Amino acid sequence: MKLKSRITKLEAKRPPSPWVPPIFLHSVVEPCEHGPREVGAFFKMYDGFNDLMVWREEDETNEDFEARVLKLKG
Repeated sequence: MKLKSRITKLEAKRPPSPWVPPIFLHSVVEPCEHGPREVGAFFKMYDGFNDLMVWREEDETNEDFEARVLKLKG
């Protein structure tokens, strides 16, 4: 059996698994007397044409922010 036909058969048996890129939330901190304090966070992605930067709102939790970012990516 030739190597190319063998590889083709093995790849056909493998179930497809979609690659989900990780989400990186960047925290913005400022110095304080009691240590660094988080003042905001943002997410940045490239959609193929331009950069998209989304900032977390003041009253938004990290979980809500991640959910909003996932909706933008989908």
